[in-house]
Amino acid sequence: MNRNRFLQSLGLFSGGLAFTQAGNVFASPSEFSSALAKAVGENDFWQKIRDQFTYPADYIYFNTGGIGAAPQTVLSMVENTMLELERFPRPGHDEKHWQEIKKTCAGFFGPGCEPEELALTNSATEGINIILNGLLLKPGDEIITSSHEHVALNVPLLNLVNLYGIVIKVFEPDLKNGHNNVNLIRSLITSKTKLIFHSHITCTTGQMLPVAEIGKIAHESNILYAVDGAQAAGTMLMDLKASDIDFYATCGHKWMLGPKRTGLLYVKKDKLPMLHPLTVGAYSDVSHDLLKGELTLHDTAEKFEYGTQNESLFRGLETAAQFLLTIGLDKIKDHNRSLAEQFYRGLEKIPNVEVLSPAEEQYRSSMITFKLKNKGYQETANYLTGEKKIRVRMVPEAGLNAVRVSFHVYNQDFEVERILDEIKNIT
Repeated sequence: MNRNRFLQSLGLFSGGLAFTQAGNVFASPSEFSSALAKAVGENDFWQKIRDQFTYPADYIYFNTGGIGAAPQTVLSMVENTMLELERFPRPGHDEKHWQEIKKTCAGFFGPGCEPEELALTNSATEGINIILNGLLLKPGDEIITSSHEHVALNVPLLNLVNLYGIVIKVFEPDLKNGHNNVNLIRSLITSKTKLIFHSHITCTTGQMLPVAEIGKIAHESNILYAVDGAQAAGTMLMDLKASDIDFYATCGHKWMLGPKRTGLLYVKKDKLPMLHPLTVGAYSDVSHDLLKGELTLHDTAEKFEYGTQNESLFRGLETAAQFLLTIGLDKIKDHNRSLAEQFYRGLEKIPNVEVLSPAEEQYRSSMITFKLKNKGYQETANYLTGEKKIRVRMVPEAGLNAVRVSFHVYNQDFEVERILDEIKNIT
C-alpha cells in the first residue's frame, strides 16, 4: 500500500488524539509520507517512525514481547471509531468492514492465506483455547509441547489434563542446535499423539523453532500441528501454508502494535470441519431455528466468533496491521534483528554475563535473554527499569531467572548501546 494513501485513509491529522511525542510532527499526510521517503539514512527513517509513538522521549521501551506500544494512528482510530459508534449507536458490527479487516491481516501470514481462514479473537489465549477444546480430545490422547511455553498455553493444556485425562509430552528446547528440536519432537511421537503445539518464537529465550520442518514430520505422521504465534506476528512475513501449519493463534497487542483484547486465529481451510466451536452465539451461525432444532454454523473461521464485538478495537488492529505493512515486514525484520544482534554481540563482551538465547543466529529472534552471574535477575531488571527508565522483562519461566530484551520499530542502535553501558555499570 502507498504510504500516502495509507495515512490519508487513517485520517491521521483530522482530529482525535494529538501527538504528545517530541520530534517531527507533520501537518499533513503528504508531508509525513514525503519525510519518510526523504529520510537521510536508516536512523533518520526509524526516528520518524519512533515519533509516531507517545511514550516519553527519555524512556527506552524494550518489552514488546510483553506488550507493544500502539502508534498514534491506532490510538486515534480507536478513539474516533468509539466516539462515532456512541454518537450513532447501532447493534452488531459492520460485516463488510469486518471481512476487510481479515483481508488486511491475512497479509501477515503469507501467500494463500484467505480471510475465511481467520477469526478475530480477543487474544492469543482465546485462540489457543479454541484449538485445544475444539478438537474434542479423549482420555489418553497425547499432545507434544515444549518446556518453554507461555502460561497462555500451559494452563489450557493442564486444564485438558484435569478435564479429560489427556497426556502432555514435553521436550526441552535445544538452544545450541536448533534443528535438533525436530528430532526431539520426533522422539516423542507415538500412535497416541494427536497434536504438536508449541511457540513459533519462545517467550523465554526468543528461540525461533523450525516450524516448516516440524510441520513436515507432523503430517508425515498424520498428526495435527498448532503454533502459538504471539511472539512472531508483526516481526516478519510468514508462510503458514508452506510450513504446513494447521492452526495458528496470535494476539494484536504485542508485535502487531494493536489494541489490547484483540487477536487472530488461523485455521487451515481443510481443518475447519474438525475444529468445533464450544462457545457460539450471534454471528457464529448462518441460520438457526429453535423450534425445528436446526443450526447451521458458518463453514469458515467465522464460526468461532460470537456476540457483541468492540468494533473500534478491531478497526485499531486493522490500522496497526496497515502501519506495519506500510513500513514493510521484511524491513522490520531486518531492523529488529540488527538491533538484537548488536545487543547479543555486545553482551558477549561483558564479563559475568550469561547469554541464554540460541547460539545459532538463524534461530535467534528480536528478543535476547541474559542473566548476570554475580547479580539476581530481579535486581538487574529493577535497576534497568526502575532507576534507568529502560523497560525490560524478568523471565522466571522454565527456571531461567533471567532478563529479556525485545527490539521493535521504535528502537534504535543508540538505545542498544545505552542498555549495554548500564549492564556494564552493574556487573
